[in-house]
Amino acid sequence: MTLETITGNLLMYKQLAPGTFQHVDQLTTKRRENHALGNEDFYTADGALTADGALYTVQKENVVWAITREPQNLVLQNIEEAYRQLVGQRNYFPDTESARNSVAHPDSVVVNLNGLKLVKDSDQYSYFVIDPRNVKKLNSEQRKAAQRIYGPDEENFGLNMELFAEARKKTYVFVLTPDYVEGTLRSNDKTFLGRASELELASQPDYFDGNFNFFACNRSVDGHYALRGVRIGAP
Repeated sequence: MTLETITGNLLMYKQLAPGTFQHVDQLTTKRRENHALGNEDFYTADGALTADGALYTVQKENVVWAITREPQNLVLQNIEEAYRQLVGQRNYFPDTESARNSVAHPDSVVVNLNGLKLVKDSDQYSYFVIDPRNVKKLNSEQRKAAQRIYGPDEENFGLNMELFAEARKKTYVFVLTPDYVEGTLRSNDKTFLGRASELELASQPDYFDGNFNFFACNRSVDGHYALRGVRIGAP
């Protein structure tokens, strides 16, 4: 089976064979061999709790971001309903028990948002910066998130940081602002909040002068982006 890139909104996920939709770490690693992948912005298979291809929730008074793999990504597993909610109300509120199971899964990485030392971009979005030439400056929560996104293992994380360093690009990881997560969950009487995720590989010099940025808070699932995987029925 051959990986290919298809474009469209997130509903195009239904055209991909299960288990083949590429995660951000897979796309980043593959870009070392195929620089043509740097000309697209990608939806990714990653999920998170409290916001975005991603799930967000509150645990023991901490707002957390659960980065899930494809099988635990509730936006993808409930694509029609998630798409409807994200387009209509800009947030997806998954089933509570399913979300708990996704967060608790051993393949999920749970990050304390407050530990990321976030820079506030707006009431809804915040980010932290990864300088590929100074990864030792990342704290434990930042390193946990960074390696899961751009790794997934120590070796590939190091090689991918070298790629970014050669390009002289810092990377920006965007997540939902903790106060936004708490307020949104409280006002809707919900426990979990979901969003889609996006990897920005295309060059956009007017936007933070970077092209390796990761958004774990994407609500624009009706946008025209790329998805990479194996098409159903492909030889």
